[in-house]
Amino acid sequence: MTYEEIGQRIKKRRLEMDITARELARRTDLSASFISQLERGKTKVSLESLRTIAEQLDVSFLTFLSEEPDAPAEPAPAANSGRKPDGYDPVVRADARPRLTFPDSGVSYELLTRDLSRAMEAMYGRLSPGTGNIARRLRMPTEEFIYVVSGSLLVGLKSGDHTLHAGDTIYFEGEELVQLVCASEDEDAVWLSVITPPAF
Repeated sequence: MTYEEIGQRIKKRRLEMDITARELARRTDLSASFISQLERGKTKVSLESLRTIAEQLDVSFLTFLSEEPDAPAEPAPAANSGRKPDGYDPVVRADARPRLTFPDSGVSYELLTRDLSRAMEAMYGRLSPGTGNIARRLRMPTEEFIYVVSGSLLVGLKSGDHTLHAGDTIYFEGEELVQLVCASEDEDAVWLSVITPPAF
């Protein structure tokens, strides 16, 4: 996923809703020039700004990050609302997971829960050797559990760094997380992360 692709999806959704770039800027408290540059892939966007834009376009921000380009632009229910749409299926098949990539971060995720409207989220993360991910800014206090599936993962907390290997686990408050870094020399670091409440 590139910033250009993210911008194209934002513009497509904005036009579907018949909203001008200037109006979207007003609703999100972002500048019109920023929205214009974003839609043309000429600037980067923070996760927080992307979430704000998605809320105003009445979709989940996953719509803009998922590697499935034809994923439907469905409205995102409020977090922890408990609302289940008609025909809700609690099972997420391995070949149907939303796959997310964050430009410039070196990290990719697969969402293991069907959506982010429940009390927790489960993600399958992957970092290749030599890459790392600076911790995202959180909207609210969270608690997080990580289980390393394979490779080695450095979990940097404000209290210090911890290098985890396959089978190791760690539990911490979300605001303590500083970075995640692949500590393996020749294989990806792969881990399972459970966060409550959902932070993405």
